[in-house]
Amino acid sequence: MRQKVLSIIVIVSLLLGGCMFSAPSAEKVLKKMEDAPGYSSEARMAVKNNRSVFYYNLKQYYKKPDKFRIEFYDDNLVMKQIMIYNNGQCGIFHVGIDKPFKSDTFAGTKEHNSFLSAFLENYRNAPDAKWTVEEKDGRDYYVFQCSVAGNNPYFKKALLYVNPKNAQPLLLNVFAEDDSKTLEVEYKTFLYGTETDDSLFDIEEQKFS
Repeated sequence: MRQKVLSIIVIVSLLLGGCMFSAPSAEKVLKKMEDAPGYSSEARMAVKNNRSVFYYNLKQYYKKPDKFRIEFYDDNLVMKQIMIYNNGQCGIFHVGIDKPFKSDTFAGTKEHNSFLSAFLENYRNAPDAKWTVEEKDGRDYYVFQCSVAGNNPYFKKALLYVNPKNAQPLLLNVFAEDDSKTLEVEYKTFLYGTETDDSLFDIEEQKFS
């Protein structure tokens, strides 16, 4: 009888743990993310400063090696701002204004740090990069952790929660040097390898009215 009970416990344990055991390894999940030629996503971003928390509805587009586009929407899903980074230049467009504000600064900003590709670059180069498994909302996720490059005291460490079965990110958290959370990106949808029109990243041809 005792042996039968122990056998049942072993079987139940294997069934409960089977989902994680059958998932691709963390290394394979990481490789899938790094090898993707591009992606698009919809997300909700929270940014915290010393006094307040600001929320943004986002659509992101990325294409290798260094083309970024991020669109900002209000709660009624009306687009309010577009930011494009391409060929070493950043263009910021506001509603009703065709000509963008141009800058050569993008790396290290909150917008740049909200992209999966920015996290992967930090993870690839960080000597302290590591991963663990953590349960969230009843599911197991790979959690990739690393330091963030640059001298910004508000962006010093990042954690990325990834679905082990499809390599889709769920949540990205960035912390300040005092370990307080300063940036959170909750991905609503995420599609790898989408055929993104290069015109989306063309600063000179972009119109926003």
